[in-house]
Amino acid sequence: MTACLLTKGADKLRIIKDIPLNMFLSQREHKMKRIVSVLLVGIAIFTLAFSSPAFADTASGKKIFSANCASCHAGGKNLVQANKTLKKDALEKYGMYSAEAIIYQVTKGKNAMPAFKGRLKPAQIEDVTAYVLEQADKGWQ
Repeated sequence: MTACLLTKGADKLRIIKDIPLNMFLSQREHKMKRIVSVLLVGIAIFTLAFSSPAFADTASGKKIFSANCASCHAGGKNLVQANKTLKKDALEKYGMYSAEAIIYQVTKGKNAMPAFKGRLKPAQIEDVTAYVLEQADKGWQ
């Protein structure tokens, strides 16, 4: 963008020169603009990187859970390791109360739990994750 330097002569305005608008900004304003831009980009990247389960479909997650997980985890229980349930307090105790942790374990498996990477698509794993976290918050009622 540019601004025009005008002069008046013979009852007319005349453009002498186009001047870039950034010449009107001080050095401090330039720095502030740059800082704000970097912060906004950082916030956008952070939001996108950590929010994919927010778009998950818990209704779909419930169906997928029933078909793939309920045989061991019905009602948020754990039939293989009774103390490692899907209840909120147990998930927090074992460092599993986050979408990232659940997605990782469902994808890769651990101990007696099989990996679902080849059986479920990433979007389905996100749906199951959202469902598990929702149910953990509700007490699996």
